[in-house]
Amino acid sequence: MPLTARQVWRDFVSDGIPASGNHKPGKPDIRSWGTYLESFIAGSSVVSSLVFSTRALLLADVAHAENTMAWVISDPVADNNGIYQKAGASGLGTWARVADLPYPFIAASNVGAGTANALQATTDIPISETALVWLPIFATNTTTPVTVAFNGGSALTIKTNPGNDPVVGGLPAGMIVLGRQQGTEFRLISDQASNAIVAAAEAAADLAADYAALALNDKVLNTFAGNGSQTVFALSVDPGSKSNTDVNVNGVIQLKSSYSISGTTLTFSEAPPGDGIENNIEVTFGGKIDIGTPGSETVDADKIKTTDIAAIRTKLSTYSKAEVDAAVAVSSGVAGRLYGLGGAQDAGDLNNDMTFQLGEAASAGASPVIMVLASAITKRSDAAWAVGSGNGAMDTGAKPTSSWLHWYAIKRPDTGVVDVCCSASASAPTIGGNVPAQYTKYRRIRSTKTDGSGNITADSQDGDEVLWQTAVKENGGAAYSTGTTAALVTLAGVPSAFKVRAILNATFTSGTDTVGAFVSSPDEGDQALGVGNSLFNVSNMQNASENASAGIEVRTNASGQVRHKAGAAGSLYLATRGYIDRRGRI
Repeated sequence: MPLTARQVWRDFVSDGIPASGNHKPGKPDIRSWGTYLESFIAGSSVVSSLVFSTRALLLADVAHAENTMAWVISDPVADNNGIYQKAGASGLGTWARVADLPYPFIAASNVGAGTANALQATTDIPISETALVWLPIFATNTTTPVTVAFNGGSALTIKTNPGNDPVVGGLPAGMIVLGRQQGTEFRLISDQASNAIVAAAEAAADLAADYAALALNDKVLNTFAGNGSQTVFALSVDPGSKSNTDVNVNGVIQLKSSYSISGTTLTFSEAPPGDGIENNIEVTFGGKIDIGTPGSETVDADKIKTTDIAAIRTKLSTYSKAEVDAAVAVSSGVAGRLYGLGGAQDAGDLNNDMTFQLGEAASAGASPVIMVLASAITKRSDAAWAVGSGNGAMDTGAKPTSSWLHWYAIKRPDTGVVDVCCSASASAPTIGGNVPAQYTKYRRIRSTKTDGSGNITADSQDGDEVLWQTAVKENGGAAYSTGTTAALVTLAGVPSAFKVRAILNATFTSGTDTVGAFVSSPDEGDQALGVGNSLFNVSNMQNASENASAGIEVRTNASGQVRHKAGAAGSLYLATRGYIDRRGRI
């Protein structure tokens, strides 16, 4: 078969490669091509053409006169399709391919069977080097080079009009390109750079329209086609947060927990179903409108009605913000509120773990909020705090030994999360270390004591009352020397830094059998015991083999101390069985 006209009169020695030098057509090639053309025209004008679906069917049929023309239009091998000429008499000879099929334009279908960077397309008509192919782009390319395979054939490398690889994003989804096969390449006829500029301009116009809609507080609508595997989609503009969005798939509203928003990126926890072609995902969102709320302490007299200025000034000068907040909190029953939240050693690790039952408490300090623990939570005192049950509780440092450990309910107002931490501090946990700075609300709900090994000392809580499993013998079990001069003692069996009601057993002995002892709160005055021993709360018995003890409750001061005094010199023994801790109740 002679060379084609395109081959004979090609521009360069190697077709499509300028560096190979200019090509000068050879006269033998021109004569051969012209002779072929003359015979082809002559044969086509006198003999009707035949049409075969495959080359094999054509070759099996030689019962035709010489120069008969035939078409092969749908052979699985693309190169077998074309126009053939019969050589030899009827019944003899064979068929020779002499030209491509005269299809100037072939539409391809690309529905995403491949990838964004390795396209798979199909055509109803086999492609050839002489036909232009209309190729839609299904997904924007994310790398380069990009390939396309037609009808399951070999991959062709897509080249731009000047012969370069497309840039990343240069083949955007929805673009339609024109090109033709040229050896192992698919050369674009349209200019990829210009198309990209047009696409970018169109996208910018759409983006501007969406931002304009947000400015007017109108809803913006984005649509996507799910395919059962894609989970990430790009929104046209940033909606601010997913609280501003509504998402439905196939008409079903999606829960906020089923997707997340980060900037313009929408990510589903599971890939939405779909055929990848029809838009079945709708995302609507609208922005917030800033109404210009004034900042704290920025409203001046110009913004207040003249007749009300005097009255407002009087009220503002009378009460501070903190006083107003406190008054509101008390009057609404929030401040000091505490319900449930009882704590006990957890059987899984009695030495380190505490389990707190569900309940609620008002946070300490000004502007209290209710903190609700919706279910029981177990926290570890031997590990750094981390959110959630079963995790660490220490706010900072290591758990103290032979000391007190204070447990706090904590809350993040920004998310509403409530948890529990423990601290060596009796006034407030350390926030901003192990416990994130967002946990700005807290309330002490329990105190426990550790032994010399750092193990939690066994106790039992019932509401505000805590009882030791083993009573604490004060002063190491030794007697306190007491007499007519009052003295303070610090109890080892109660926490300090706040007042509690100590639950005590007391025994007093004295050589003077007509007097007793008096254990009182430092908050009381140092009183004379008086005639008739009316203030004695611990009696004295000197009979052989007998003693007298008393069970008493005494309020401590913030240093965990009580006062003792007696009608005469003697010995006082104290044992702390527990204490009553109101934990900030009002």
